[in-house]
Amino acid sequence: MGVLKKLIKKYLLGWTPSFSTRFGIVLGVLLLYVLAIIACATKTFMVDRPHYEQLISNLKRDSVSIPQIRGVIYSESGDMIAASAPEYDIFFDFRNKDQMGYKTINDSVKHKKVKIKVKLLPKDTMDYYFSPNGPAAQWMHKLNPRKTTAEHALGMMKAYREGNRRYLALRRISYLEYKELRDKAPFFSKNRNHIGMFSEDRPNRKRPFGERRMASSTIGGVFPTDTFRIVNGVRRNLKGHGRNGLEQTFDSLLNGEPGIGFTQRVKLYRQTIVQQEPIDGADVYTTLNMEMQRILDFELNKRILELNAAGGWAAVMETATGKIKAISNLQRRGDYCVEDYNHFVMDLYDPGSTFKTVSYTVLLDDGKITPDTQVDTGNTHEHPNSWNYHGKEIRDDHPVGKVTADEAMVQSSNISLAKLTTGAYERNPQQYLDLIDKMKIFEDLHLNVEFQGAQRPRNRKVGDATWSKMSLGQISYGYETRIPGMYMLNFYNAIANNGKLMRPYIVDRVVKDGQVLYHREPEVINPSICKDSTLRAVRRALEGVVERGTAHGNAWLPGAYSKKVKIAGKTGTAQRYANGSYIGTGHYVSFAGYFPADNPKYTGIVVIDARPGGNFGRPGGGYMAGPVFRNFAEQVYANSIYLTVNDIKPDSANLANYGMFPKAKRGPLLPTREVTNELGFDNVLEKLDIRDENLNNVRPGVVPNVEGMGAADALFMLENAGLRVSFSGRGKVISQSLIAGSSFTKGQTISITLK
Repeated sequence: MGVLKKLIKKYLLGWTPSFSTRFGIVLGVLLLYVLAIIACATKTFMVDRPHYEQLISNLKRDSVSIPQIRGVIYSESGDMIAASAPEYDIFFDFRNKDQMGYKTINDSVKHKKVKIKVKLLPKDTMDYYFSPNGPAAQWMHKLNPRKTTAEHALGMMKAYREGNRRYLALRRISYLEYKELRDKAPFFSKNRNHIGMFSEDRPNRKRPFGERRMASSTIGGVFPTDTFRIVNGVRRNLKGHGRNGLEQTFDSLLNGEPGIGFTQRVKLYRQTIVQQEPIDGADVYTTLNMEMQRILDFELNKRILELNAAGGWAAVMETATGKIKAISNLQRRGDYCVEDYNHFVMDLYDPGSTFKTVSYTVLLDDGKITPDTQVDTGNTHEHPNSWNYHGKEIRDDHPVGKVTADEAMVQSSNISLAKLTTGAYERNPQQYLDLIDKMKIFEDLHLNVEFQGAQRPRNRKVGDATWSKMSLGQISYGYETRIPGMYMLNFYNAIANNGKLMRPYIVDRVVKDGQVLYHREPEVINPSICKDSTLRAVRRALEGVVERGTAHGNAWLPGAYSKKVKIAGKTGTAQRYANGSYIGTGHYVSFAGYFPADNPKYTGIVVIDARPGGNFGRPGGGYMAGPVFRNFAEQVYANSIYLTVNDIKPDSANLANYGMFPKAKRGPLLPTREVTNELGFDNVLEKLDIRDENLNNVRPGVVPNVEGMGAADALFMLENAGLRVSFSGRGKVISQSLIAGSSFTKGQTISITLK
């Protein structure tokens, strides 16, 4: 030890290194440190690389879009007419496994193929669940019966063998089906990470009242799958956005905004972490009345099929406000009709004789004629039924003769309106057009604010490229005009609304979280389209059209006339203009009017697309379109009547003698008393001639007296007594096969007759 201490003292403690020695020592230490770093980095990148790649994969965060809920479209009464209901596509990734196996991959570091451990679904598990009649395959067939059980099983097994990472097993299943699948279905209810099942939701917009009827083209739909369009110079995916109708027009408000989040792998599967919450869409409240819509849709569909017509469209608006209450656009597809697009606002057509009311209004208001002005059509059995105007033959479809202007409207005489209009304005036809413009009935209604693709009328001017000497006469009875149905409806609504022209609308408001983002109020375009005297004369003529004119009909071909509600309006028949010609293309037949005529509540128009080959002879708006309007008006009017018993007058001698009291059946008095009290009857039970009955008051073996009772009460008493009952008819019991009070054996049959 002493020697070691001496050496340390001599060579270390007493040693004083030079500068170059100290520099070399420091440099050597640094070199060793650098070599250690290089060695660690080499180990990390070469030896431990798979381990760290797995760690990075587990921590990777993928940005995702979090879907929002699209707003609901409601009817006037709050019924949902378009709403989102989630649907799911079920996929399988057969790389998610639960049994160890090996998979060959290309190692980019070693530049050779290597085997790595992976988890595999046991083959016997797949064989059991997805045999041709396996329990999981049967469940798939239940959710998608378009494929057999064997076809489902074959597809799954093939995807399993190929290691398919995105096999579509089921398409468009509902949320309830998806939930039941996850909770109860064999195989599918297993841990989703072990079996590799995952789902993707897809936009699914439902129209509860009808997918291809009940104003569906007006309500519109959304793009269900990836659909790319250039919008404002940017390529956008429109999946889930409005495709047509209100869904498209109000898409920016209905759609809302998606949220932002990211997915992060936690243990075996990924979880979504929300960074920015989605903003749900606003709700749209329309003016549609779904009961009126049901009636209009049914009646129009029925008439199109009866006539074997190509299609038709119709709409109804509330007279005082301009609210669209119902709208239907149907095209026949064999033995049924569907909505394809909104013909009512997008199609331009020649309205025919419904336009005569416009000419008649102009002539009266300008003082050119009175309702009593005489016009000779020359259209009698002794004279030709046509009039030549500048080489154009104008015809009436039945003899009219010499009539007043009012009667010319009632009989819908083309010659009369053409003679009256050309006689007044032939020297200055632009004056006639200017007077129409002055009424503002065909000015742009800006319907595209709510109706996507809406058209506006064709405004004629003298000197247009298509103007000719015949044009004034043609326009006077509804040709050379080209007008969307909405504009004709709005004009007739002004007639019904005491001359006040309203702006039609179908969306009342748009609401988001209680805040009103968009709201419409009834808007007056023109407070008076004509003088009061003109209005009275026009309305009188329109009532005459239905009461005794072209819309009245007869026993074989009924029209718009109704004994139940007073209707006023005008018929129209015009050749269809298609492919540059009016020849051989069929007709548009129509009826436009309002009801009740003496106090209008609703205005409507019905147009039938009557092409060659239909079940009709000579086309006519009265008997073809009129019945649709009449049936609609009667049903709506019946639903709006609120009368008490005191408002009803007896209509027969029997009722006059006994009063307006309802007939009552024998039975317990208490329910009858509740009914009479609710109806407002006072002290009338004795007049109803009923007897209070205790239905439990039966004697075993004795036939009860059930005459005068309803079926339910009679059955209760007879069966409680021990009888078997057979009955026929409906109403109250008028006879029984066993005499009341007589004896019977248990189980014996008694027959009762009701009337």
